[in-house]
Amino acid sequence: MASGIADSSRASDAARAATVVDTAFEKVPVTKILAEFIDDLTYESIDPKVLEGLKELLLDYIGIGAFAASTIESSEPFHRAVLAFSANATGSCTVMTKGQQFSPQYAALLNAAYAHTLDFDDTFAAGALHPGAPVMSAALTQAEISGANGKALLTAIAAGYEVICRISRALGAGAYERGFHNTGTAGIFGATAAIMKIKGAGSAAIEAAFGLAVSKAAGSTQYLENGAWNKRLHPGFAAHDAFMCAAFVDQGILTASKPLEGIFGFLKGYSSSPNIDNMVDGLGKEWIHITTAIKPYPGCRMTHSAIDLAAKWRKEKSCLIKSLCLSLSPHCWMIVGRPLENKIHPKNIVDAQFSAYYQLATTWLDGNETGWRVYDRIHDSDVSELLDKITVEASNDLQPLAARLEIHWEDGTTSVDIERHPIGEPSNPLTHEQVLSKFSSLAIPTYGEPKSKRIIDVVSKLDQVLDTKELMSALA
Repeated sequence: MASGIADSSRASDAARAATVVDTAFEKVPVTKILAEFIDDLTYESIDPKVLEGLKELLLDYIGIGAFAASTIESSEPFHRAVLAFSANATGSCTVMTKGQQFSPQYAALLNAAYAHTLDFDDTFAAGALHPGAPVMSAALTQAEISGANGKALLTAIAAGYEVICRISRALGAGAYERGFHNTGTAGIFGATAAIMKIKGAGSAAIEAAFGLAVSKAAGSTQYLENGAWNKRLHPGFAAHDAFMCAAFVDQGILTASKPLEGIFGFLKGYSSSPNIDNMVDGLGKEWIHITTAIKPYPGCRMTHSAIDLAAKWRKEKSCLIKSLCLSLSPHCWMIVGRPLENKIHPKNIVDAQFSAYYQLATTWLDGNETGWRVYDRIHDSDVSELLDKITVEASNDLQPLAARLEIHWEDGTTSVDIERHPIGEPSNPLTHEQVLSKFSSLAIPTYGEPKSKRIIDVVSKLDQVLDTKELMSALA
């Protein structure tokens, strides 16, 4: 009997080992292909519409990051911490609103953290991540060091966005099931791609940098437990560590091969359901990052369909509501909809950013144009009363980012509506005027109107800029 159990156990262990050591996953050398794409990419090969889209994303990044740097409660502690562990080392790199005296890796860290702090930064739905914070921060800092022109900067940003989006899409929802935050984990590869492109590195060096990045990829979603600031720092760590990887590779260190597709590599290690099949399909011809959305609201993207529905229905009838029942996809429910105390009644801003309950309640009461002021209402009694009338359920028939809202009115009637594509997605995009309006609402309180207009002008003509320092001097 014992022998039979032992044999069964050994067979089970062998089966698990065979699953891990699945060399079929390595058949497509995606790391090498991505490195060659980065090396070969030229400004002239990028569709002008793609370049214009990247300018909008850059402007959005700047407005968000600058506002957060100058306003939000975590920003000054982040700044002080960097000064402390850098032993007040100085450099010549820019941090938004903080000056131009930072070392490259610390400038990138702070800019990326600030750009992610509001949870107002761009989102790539297919990869469930924010590409801009790590990629833009790394690209801008390296371009500032190198004196790169605007065309070189845009080319590097295009490379970084495409790499981070393709890697995150390959991770799939299985990354979140394992507790990883794609913005941090995949972020280092996008940041590294942008840095190496501006440095003029060849494909072998880029591949080597990825080979070290795989050992630095990090970002846990445990911040959801108590609304911690870890999340805000994740893209900062990614951008910082990308500079470390580039520096080590410059000195010729030996790094891991097959870091993405290897049997112990990034995709298998960081996702329970990675999909490598289409990771490099159409690379260089099809730009998947163009589906990146510019967000209309400062909160987790998984709450935005609920916000859109509440804004639509809040004034539909004159009678009061008895209750609201929101349905989300299982994946979104796991992140923003579980009936936990700090989601039903958020204790702090990060809690509220990841609470479908809170976003639905505040939109129902105040509309969807409050911007960052939405978080002034966390402890208000009328919000708390409405929160107790809301339930959130998981529904297998809903696609990611979709939401269904059942409104039970005091007159005994019920209304039901579905939002499948929240505002900002490619099928429901913000207009250029709305992008400019969002930027101005964040930049003008931070920089003032004249400097904000100057930034808009420089970004709009970035392909004519001879030195990225022209832009960075406006952001200091």
